[in-house]
Amino acid sequence: MTLELTRGAVEALFKGSQVNNPVLQLLNIRQISNNTGPPRYRLVMSDGQHLLSSFLLATQLNHLAEDNLLVPQCVCMLRRTTTNTLSDGRHVVVVVEMEILKSAEEAGGKIGNPTPYSTDGKLSSPHKVSSTTSEPASASAAEVPGPSSTNNNNKVHGFLNVTLRTGFPCSDVQTEGKRDRHD
Repeated sequence: MTLELTRGAVEALFKGSQVNNPVLQLLNIRQISNNTGPPRYRLVMSDGQHLLSSFLLATQLNHLAEDNLLVPQCVCMLRRTTTNTLSDGRHVVVVVEMEILKSAEEAGGKIGNPTPYSTDGKLSSPHKVSSTTSEPASASAAEVPGPSSTNNNNKVHGFLNVTLRTGFPCSDVQTEGKRDRHD
C-alpha cells in the first residue's frame, strides 16, 4: 500500500485552517524542559512539501514518545488538533488525537524533499513552479491540500489507533482564541 502525505497541510494547520485527518511524517521529536507538570514534546512534522517545528504533543499522548512508538520518520494521521498561542506570542499546533499509520521502518526514510515553512507567511526558499506542472501557479499549497506520494511500496501491517478525547493541561497556552479541529 502506497501512503501519501497531505501536501499543504503544514501551512493550513499553522494558519488555523480546517484540514480533515491530514497524514504527516514525523521528522524529529524533542522533549521540552519545563519546571512543572508532565514533560512536553515538540514535533517537527512534514507534509512532503514543508516541515514545521511548531507542533506540540498533548500530554495525554506522551506515552507514544515514552514507549518509542512515535519516532522520527513514522507516518501519522492527525485526528484532532488545536491551534493555540503561547504566552510569548508564538503559535503552535497541539496534536490532541492521532494514529500512527506506518512505523519508521515501514516508511523507509524521509518522504519528499520538504523545506522549512516560514511562520511569517513567506516561503523560506524560492518557490518555483515548473512549466510542466499540472497545478495552477496561483494556488497555494494551503488552499489545495492534497497527496504527496511516497516512493516506498511497503504495506501497512497495522494501525495504532490512539483515541483520547480528554483535555490537556498546559500552563503556557492561552485559551482565548483557541480553535479546535475535529474530524
